[in-house]
Amino acid sequence: MKIAAGFAFAWFYKLPRYYDNADTWRFYKLSLTETVLLKQNPVAFLKDLFSYGYDKAGHLFSGKDSYWNDLKSNILIKLLAVMNVGTNNSYYTNIVLFNFLFFFGLCGLYTALKKEYHTNKWLLILPVFLIPSTLFWSSGIHKDGLILSAIGLVIYYCSPLTNKRPLISWIAGFLGLVLIFALRNYVAFALLPALACWWLAEKKPRRTPYIFMVGYLIGLVLFFTLPSLLPAADFPGFIASKHAEFKALTGGSSIETTALNSSFSSFAAYLPTAIDMVFLRPHLTEAKGAASFLAVGEIFIFFVLLILSIVLRKRSQCWCPTTWFLVFFSITPLLIAGYTVTFSGAIVRYRSLVLPFILVAILSIIDYKKLVFCINYKK
Repeated sequence: MKIAAGFAFAWFYKLPRYYDNADTWRFYKLSLTETVLLKQNPVAFLKDLFSYGYDKAGHLFSGKDSYWNDLKSNILIKLLAVMNVGTNNSYYTNIVLFNFLFFFGLCGLYTALKKEYHTNKWLLILPVFLIPSTLFWSSGIHKDGLILSAIGLVIYYCSPLTNKRPLISWIAGFLGLVLIFALRNYVAFALLPALACWWLAEKKPRRTPYIFMVGYLIGLVLFFTLPSLLPAADFPGFIASKHAEFKALTGGSSIETTALNSSFSSFAAYLPTAIDMVFLRPHLTEAKGAASFLAVGEIFIFFVLLILSIVLRKRSQCWCPTTWFLVFFSITPLLIAGYTVTFSGAIVRYRSLVLPFILVAILSIIDYKKLVFCINYKK
C-alpha cells in the first residue's frame, strides 16, 4: 500500500498544474547530475554535502540563504543519487527503495507500542500504517517519509519500553535525532522533552500527569524567557519569522491571518487561530476536490474518536506514561505548524506527520467494552 501511495504521489505531482513547482520531481532532476558526480568523483560528492556558498553556515532556522535550510533538500537529492546508480536513474524504482527505508521506522514504532498496548493489533496497524493523509505524504519521494521513519526508530531505540542494549540503542536514537534535526529541526526539539518526561513518568507512573504538566510548563516559561538570556535561542522570533515567510507566499488555499510577533501576548492572542488552523482546517466550506474532502473526513473522524475517548475512557489509561508521551509529543509540532503555516492545503501535510501518534493515544483510551454495551443497549 505504501508503494502504491508513492506512485499516486508521483502521478499527482506530475499533473501539469503541479509539475513545475513539485519538489519531488525537482529533487529527481537534480539527483541525475549528482549521480554523474558520484560515479566520477565520490569524494567530491560526499564533501559537497558539507559545503555551502554563503558567508557563514549560520541562519539555523532561516528559510533562505541558509546551509541548514538547503541541507533538507540536499539529503534527499544525495540519497536519490545513490539509488540512481542501482536503479539506472528510474524515479519509480526509487519509490520502492525509499519505502523500504520508510517502513523500518514504522515497524519500530509498531513494535514499541505493541509492548505497551496489549490490544487488537488493528488498533495499532490502522493509525501507524494506514491513515490516508499520512500514507500519501510519507510514501512519496520527499522528506516526510524519512522524518516519520526516523521518529519511529528514535521511539523504538530510546523508549523506556524497549531499551535492551543501552549503548547501541542510544547511538541509534542519537543518529535518528540528527536526521530529524537536519530535515525538520523543530520536530527534534519537540521530541526531546517528551522523551525526557516519558522516562521520568515510567519511574513514577502515578505521577505521570504532574510530570508532563510541570515539565511542559517549565518548557513554556523557558521558551519565552530564554531569548533575553541567550539571544541566539530566540525561538518565538524564529516562529514569528517563519509565519511571516508563509504569509508572503501566494496560493489557492491561503488563509488571511493576523501578524505574529515574538511577544507572549501576540502568541496568546494568536492561539485560537493556531488551534483552528491545525485541528479544523480545511473547513468544509473550503473543500475543493477529492483530496480536500478526504481531509475534512479525517478531521470529522478524529473528533468523533476524541469524543469517544473522553466519554468512554479507560480509567487505567489515564495514568499511562506512553499515552501522555504520544499526546504531548503530538501537540507540540501541531501547534508550531498552527503558528507558522497559513495555507489550509499545506497544513494537511504537516498534520499528517503526527496523526499516527495522537490517534494511537486516542484509540488506546477508548473502553470498547463500554462502546459495545452502549450499542447493544440502544438496539
